[in-house]
Amino acid sequence: MNRVVISAIGAVSPLGIGFTQTWKALLAGHSAVRRIAGYDPSSLRTTYGAEILDFDAKPFVRNRKSLRLMTRANQLGHAALRLATDEVGIDPTTPGNDMVGAYLASENQISDPLPVMEPTIEARNPDGSVDIDRLGRAAAGMYPLFFVEGLPSAEMYFLSEEYGFAGPSAFQSGAADAGISAIGNAYRAIARGETGIAVAGAFDDGSSWWCMSKLDRTALLTDREDAAAVRPYDRNATGTVLGEGACVLVLEEYSAAAARGAAPYAEVVGFGGGWEPVVPGGIWGDGSALATAVRKALREAGIDGADVGYVAADGAAVPRADAAEARALRSALGAGADRVLASSVQPAVGQLLSAAGSLNIALAAAALREGAVPPTLNLENAAPECDLDWVPGTARELRSDYSLAVGRGLSGQAAALALKRL
Repeated sequence: MNRVVISAIGAVSPLGIGFTQTWKALLAGHSAVRRIAGYDPSSLRTTYGAEILDFDAKPFVRNRKSLRLMTRANQLGHAALRLATDEVGIDPTTPGNDMVGAYLASENQISDPLPVMEPTIEARNPDGSVDIDRLGRAAAGMYPLFFVEGLPSAEMYFLSEEYGFAGPSAFQSGAADAGISAIGNAYRAIARGETGIAVAGAFDDGSSWWCMSKLDRTALLTDREDAAAVRPYDRNATGTVLGEGACVLVLEEYSAAAARGAAPYAEVVGFGGGWEPVVPGGIWGDGSALATAVRKALREAGIDGADVGYVAADGAAVPRADAAEARALRSALGAGADRVLASSVQPAVGQLLSAAGSLNIALAAAALREGAVPPTLNLENAAPECDLDWVPGTARELRSDYSLAVGRGLSGQAAALALKRL
């Protein structure tokens, strides 16, 4: 099996454009959680989020026609991709682009919801039912590229069209588990020799009106209206807020990266997934899926829980979900859970959906290379069932050779990736 390293990280987050800017802001304890400014959120139960203000996609997209067809989520993903490929010197003219793999994840679903909603409103009968004939006639006048622009995997086309990537590929839809799985699948492809290099990561515009409206009444989001609303692992946790962003990595076969003098962030050494049944509306289970995912990642890495120094955690800020995560990590890490550092960046950037998984991997890699761990903000009174060191308040020094990134979905899925310091 080939050794696989993370050669580059491209990130676009509510804390900045570029991974270095995001990383420094996280270590400094900054937060981008504020009242939503991109649209009027007054009709929503949750009015706070983490937006990327004044984002301009034009510097990151070479093809202006493609830019016109991109959704906001696609633009964020493409920007992160461009930042990562620029870091390793890949451009559309680079020889061998036809062998580059691409593994992405997103909840990207729709371009602009109003063209869909307006015909539906026009086709309402007085009793509130939908007149299918009137709906069909109204829909015929919709913007013709609406469904094309809203394809979840559209970014796979945009990146291949611009760069000529034609290696192994896959697209996944989901939350943080999907972001980690996309990178885990890229790792496996390189390890098996299917390709020597791949771009992998995730992107989402969770703070958009469409995403917010779908999740607004779930147990996931808080109705608190202050910048410190997100409080994972705290007795006073009431839920999270949605954010937007993207994080894309370049993974490479180790010897090829070393031959060109690269300075990788970390080596990928293990990947695992798990699933547990969740009752309808339950969103999270008892944590068994996450425990399974972590154990699989550790087993593939050939280490045990005592070797892990840091976990880039989920931190849903929902009491039963946080308790399940703590229980899973304690079960999977064993005695190592008493010494491990774990933190969640949701209080700083919000719930980034699939991008949360890829960002967690970037944080776990940077923690090893930089010897530092970002804090969990707003954690003032830890819940007794969340009995790990969550690095409250301020960043901490890290002295360890191994870290973990974990992510959970909203229907019982979980994934984990193990990293090693180089």
